[in-house]
Amino acid sequence: MTAGIFGAVVMAAFGTYYFRNKKRNRKQALLCKALATAVPGILLLGYLYGTCTGESAGSIVSGWADGVTSRAAFAGTLAAIVFYMAADVLLECRFVWGAVSFGVGHICMAAGFLLSGETVLVWKKSGGCSVDAGLLGLTLAVCAVFVAAAWAALHRYFHSLKKKKLLYPLLAYVLVLSMMAALAVTAGGVVPASGGLCFAVSDVLLGRNRLGKHRSKMRGALVLILYYAAVYLLAMRLWM
Repeated sequence: MTAGIFGAVVMAAFGTYYFRNKKRNRKQALLCKALATAVPGILLLGYLYGTCTGESAGSIVSGWADGVTSRAAFAGTLAAIVFYMAADVLLECRFVWGAVSFGVGHICMAAGFLLSGETVLVWKKSGGCSVDAGLLGLTLAVCAVFVAAAWAALHRYFHSLKKKKLLYPLLAYVLVLSMMAALAVTAGGVVPASGGLCFAVSDVLLGRNRLGKHRSKMRGALVLILYYAAVYLLAMRLWM
């Protein structure tokens, strides 16, 4: 828990440096932006190392030793964080490629939720899996709510995006983001649900800030806070 609190403080420090210096010292600011995102991944690796060497204990131990479920959760989350770090930099240089990197990260995170059996899929000890129809229906319903909310918030920009041939890529991204966030919500527990919700809200606000005529510094700060909170919470679910 102490390491988690320290990590959150370090994450906030890197994020604050980026926000205050992104125009004055761009290279160092972008480095700090990516490093802030890396902190939850480093905490996960440290927790995993301690678990495997017997230096720490947790509910994840038996799962890691006995099967693929915990491995999938760790692998999916760590892979997602790597793509999020890349997106942090790309978003400032090549916005579309940054969005693509975020999309791949969301797919990795979603795969972690599914392959770990945290939601929708139920893995059997004998091998194979089954689908929890109730959770699947709930996940699709939550996903639909996220998509509808994003549509309501961003539809005013659809005409200009269509002219730039970016409308369909945006809609595809919204669908991927919404599905990942919905899986986080239905995974069970306040922590992953909060992480998924923070990510969905952060990206919608980012879209409005980027696509609108006037960029709000206050909204930009809120986007950053929600984004870092999302990454931290989605990783935190594995070391709680």
